[in-house]
Amino acid sequence: MALKASDIQKKLPDGGKKNCKECGFPTCFAFAMKLASGAVSVQKCPYLPPEIKTELEEGLAPPIRLVTIGTGENAFSIGEEEVIYRHEKTFYRPSGIALFISDNEDEGTISAKIEKLKKFQFDRVGQKLRANLFALQYGGNAEKYLNLVKRVAAEGYPILLICEDIDLLFKARDLIADKNPLLYPITKDNLEAALPKLKAKPAPIGVKTSSIEEIIPITQRLKEEGLQDIAIDPSPKTLKDMIRDYTLIRRAALKKTFRPLGYPILSFPCGIAENKMEEAMLASAGVIKYAGIIVLSDFEKEILYPLLVLRQ
Repeated sequence: MALKASDIQKKLPDGGKKNCKECGFPTCFAFAMKLASGAVSVQKCPYLPPEIKTELEEGLAPPIRLVTIGTGENAFSIGEEEVIYRHEKTFYRPSGIALFISDNEDEGTISAKIEKLKKFQFDRVGQKLRANLFALQYGGNAEKYLNLVKRVAAEGYPILLICEDIDLLFKARDLIADKNPLLYPITKDNLEAALPKLKAKPAPIGVKTSSIEEIIPITQRLKEEGLQDIAIDPSPKTLKDMIRDYTLIRRAALKKTFRPLGYPILSFPCGIAENKMEEAMLASAGVIKYAGIIVLSDFEKEILYPLLVLRQ
């Protein structure tokens, strides 16, 4: 639960009764009201000790971290949701649809996929519906992968860099660091090796684990190092696992304000499904059940359009 104004007031100087007006408000309670609504920063109070500022900032932060991938007009943001069910309020951050491309695909396939994401756009009730991101996976040819990264980055869309070779992952990151790509996968096995490079050029981080429990120490460690732009993937293997894991993560973040799980979710139905129709079904479950980004192996209009309408 977000902090209430009365809770904030108790943390202010003299128990919220100093009323010095140096923050620009007539009373400490008026300042607390504005803080609770997110209209001002804790930095406005000149008398708050650093540890109290940190405590208030933590308490006022959204239960699910806002993470932005990419830059400019095509930048895509996920997270910052406040409810379990849409009818309680609304979902503010629609699931991003990402199109998977690997360097081991042939040139014709790669070019066709790039064109699909650019051209498959639909007007519906005054809104333009389209997919949002590219997910670029290293398939074994390092030179071709780096060239693919540069080529796709030139299109201006947000990018997920998917590479289990940590050195190559950061080479790809360095090529397009100004594009703010998401780096995936960061795991319990490569975390310590990755930390120096993650801190040198911070970028959104995709954490991959084999369970929800494994996520917690990784996100805690990243937070200790000042890295909080994180998305998480518990790697469900079935539809049942997906709905269970994503629901538990969402409830822990919103109902318990459990910060180590308070991050948007990455979903890879392309890695679970046995065919395109099953992949579309899994993707639709992800749209409904809290996925921040959904990665599809490919799509045609008849698969993409229903997903976009469901998301809308």
